[in-house]
Order: sequence, then C-alpha cells, then structure tokens
Amino acid sequence: MIKIMENKIELYNYYKSQFDKIEINNENSIRKYSSVENEYNIINNGVGIRDLSRYSKIFIHGKDSESLLRRLTTNRIIDLKVLQWVKTLFVNFEGNIIDRTLLIKFEDYFVLIGSNTEEQKLFRWIKRFIIKDDITISNACDEYSVFEVIGSQATSYITTILGDKFDKLKDNNVLRVQVENFFIHGIKIDDCGVINKYIIVVDSKNAIRTLEIMNENKSVFDFGMVGEDAYNIFRIEHGIPIVPNELNDSVNPSEVYLDSEISNLKKDYMGHENITFSNDSFTRLVKIKFKSEIKFPNLPITIIDCNNKDIGIITSYANADVIKSPIGLGFVDAQFKLNGDNYYATNKNEEIEINICEIK
Repeated sequence: MIKIMENKIELYNYYKSQFDKIEINNENSIRKYSSVENEYNIINNGVGIRDLSRYSKIFIHGKDSESLLRRLTTNRIIDLKVLQWVKTLFVNFEGNIIDRTLLIKFEDYFVLIGSNTEEQKLFRWIKRFIIKDDITISNACDEYSVFEVIGSQATSYITTILGDKFDKLKDNNVLRVQVENFFIHGIKIDDCGVINKYIIVVDSKNAIRTLEIMNENKSVFDFGMVGEDAYNIFRIEHGIPIVPNELNDSVNPSEVYLDSEISNLKKDYMGHENITFSNDSFTRLVKIKFKSEIKFPNLPITIIDCNNKDIGIITSYANADVIKSPIGLGFVDAQFKLNGDNYYATNKNEEIEINICEIK
C-alpha cells in the first residue's frame, strides 16, 4: 500500500514537473495544466486527456460477487462476459443516485469505476449488504489510474495507442493491449449519448509511462492534458451531469435522463420500485444561459419567474472568457412549461436574468 501511495505522489510530481502553470485545489483536483482557453480549444478541436484517477474505484472478488452486484445495480449484468463493461447506477432505497459507475468484468473479479471523488461513499454502501457472502471488497482508488481521451480528434488519435487491435474495440468489450512490458485496457464509451470518448485503465505504477507514450504519439494532433475548469465548460455545454452537483442522493435517474443506464428487464435491485420516468413530482435537468457575469459565491442558486415564484435551482455554472456568456445546468419542475417569460437567478440580494433551455 505504501508503494501504491508513492505511485500517486509520483504522478502529481510528474505533472508539476511538466506544467509550470498547473493549478491544484485543496481536494487534489487539477483545475488546469496550462490555461483554460488552451484546454477548452483542445477538448473541442483536438485530443484532450483527463486524469480520472481521483474517482472511486472498487475491487470486488468472490463467487457471490455477481449475485451482490445484480441486487445493487440498475443495469443488466447477468450476460456480462470477461473483458466486457456496462454503465450502471447504484441507487438508494428511494431510488436516488449514490453513484454513476462503469463496471468492468475481468477473469475472476470486477472493478467498479465511479464518478464520485468521495471514494468511501460507494464502498460503504456496497459493504453494508455483505453479510455471509463469499465476497472480498477493497478500495482500489490508488491501485489503478484512469485516463479519459476526449475530443474531435480522439478516435483518430486512439488508433495510434491501441494499434491494429483498434477495430476490435466495439460495443461493450474491453480491449487489452500490451504496451512495452505492461498492459493497458481500452474502452469506447459515450457520455449521456452525446459525446464519444475512450477510457484507458492501467496499473498506477505504469501511469507516468502511459502518459509519456500518449504524448510521444501525439504526432500532428492538437494534443494536451485537460483540467477540470475547461472540462466543466465543455460538459455544461453538452448537458452532462456530474457528481455531486447533478448526481446525488436527492436526485432520481429520471431527472437527469440516465434511462440508458437502467435495464427495464430488471425488477429486483435495490430501489427499483422508486425509479420511474413518468412521475409528475420529479424535476428535470435544463441548461441555463446567464445574461450577465455571475457573482454568486455558492451553489445551488434559486431560479424564480417574473412573479417572484421559485421554479427551480442552478447546480453548476461556468464563467470564462472562452464563452460568450456564462452558462449553467439546473433543475426545474418536471411539469413546468417554458413559455418565454423572464426568469432570474437570485440569492435574495441580487438577481441575474437568465434563459432556460431544454436538454431533451
């Protein structure tokens, strides 16, 4: 474990040695490597690499592992074969989101890659349902490094990393490729049905060498690392929800359009009776466009109509020079109809006029 922690420290030291303008916040999240403008251009027009290693990762082993996962996950895993993956949610008794995950089946174990940087949350939830089962569960956050390859040139670029095996990267299979003296695992995935991207999973001890290889193969591509500030703009533009802003234990999957990660053939998982896509009491995710600069310090921000009535909340926003005006994501009542009236973001002391746009 000490060596694994050393690998993580070495990775961050590597970043600091390569990027003199890097900014890391108090939660060890890399806000930017170079500049928001440069990274935003890369993710839109080139090949961006995001380090997802801070997200929760859980190792599950034992003959009862699949049975447990079937009881706790929203998607169908009974047909999952070795070196295949599925996107699935974990929900609580109320049907609200604990985490959004990528479940990978290896030869004799499963690995869960979550969307939450609070690494113990999903781990504690799963562990509470293990009583006398033949299951070993461990927190693998520091054992694996995960990189996301995203951008308009990502598909062309990834062929240089995966080689002639790229054509086998289809549907829900995991492509295992030997690079030098170690293996990487590649996955092709979409995010909310709008963005195609690739996931690279590697042992943490090989993370730096993997990054070096990816950089050595950048060729003519507009290639670079992308931090959270630039990605935040990008994902808000495309209506992609994240933990904890839009994905948390007060949000039902129906409110954030994650129906593709829920199997309608499963009726036996925890919380299934409270997941529905026609409940009038739910809210729905929407896009927000602010008409002036945002000065509110905290989230969420209340949305009101022209009659000063609360109609929703804003849960994310981005305010940067690379976009014409600030943008955000939020929730309004599922039955609320946008009718062209004026809407405002407010913290009771200040109001900013906004436009609200549907995501679906």
